Amino acid sequence: MKARTVLGNVVLGIGAVLAVGVFASTNPQETEATTLYRAYNPTSGEHLFTTNTIEIPYISQFGWRDEGTAWAVPSSGEPVYRMLNPNTADHHYTLSASERDNLKIKGWRYEGVAWYSGGKTEVFRMYNPNARTGTHHFTTDGNECDYLVRKGWKYEGVGFYSGTDEKPVEPEKPVTPTPVDPIGNSGILEKDLKVAGEKAEEIHNDPNSDYYYAWFAVHEPENDVPKGYAYASRQVKMSNGEYWYTIDFYVDYL
Repeated sequence: MKARTVLGNVVLGIGAVLAVGVFASTNPQETEATTLYRAYNPTSGEHLFTTNTIEIPYISQFGWRDEGTAWAVPSSGEPVYRMLNPNTADHHYTLSASERDNLKIKGWRYEGVAWYSGGKTEVFRMYNPNARTGTHHFTTDGNECDYLVRKGWKYEGVGFYSGTDEKPVEPEKPVTPTPVDPIGNSGILEKDLKVAGEKAEEIHNDPNSDYYYAWFAVHEPENDVPKGYAYASRQVKMSNGEYWYTIDFYVDYL
């Protein structure tokens, strides 16, 4: 996997194509990708990493080898910056804003956020001190990393992290058993009789409550007959065998 030091015309050609921006964007949000793809240029020794599904099929026409999936990437996380050396058509990827800015000073072109780093799988970064192009490589495969180190590459640590989006864990909602018996016209259902009684008292004494107007009004007689409003507590059997408490409101005609 040692990179050659001489660039062919094909490499320079595709480097120029990438440099002028034939591909709309390297932004992973615009391509809506959760997979990072990898291609290899046997002439330059460079590996290209991209979330853009049309980029690798395009450069395959120029001698690049489609190596399939590199690793999974999340839709958000730490941005991985993509850089292009217009003189060698070489790409580099880094999480470091200072490394990005230093390369820009040296003439590299900043191509935007290539993907996002996130997850728990380590992506190893290696450097080939003997190569002019394809000097850096990244992989989640420890065996590949060890092989390149034996070939003279220098291990530079963890470059990024790989992983898919982690779905938020929703807290478990308490399961309320369903009533087996009717719960009364009040709609009140409490496990504690005292709490149910307090709620009933609030409704009974509140002339502005929805219950007061919605229920009592339709039970008032047409003629002027003395009446009283009352309520009574009652047990309701639940589907799990427990007994909860409901309140029955009624109009007592005197």
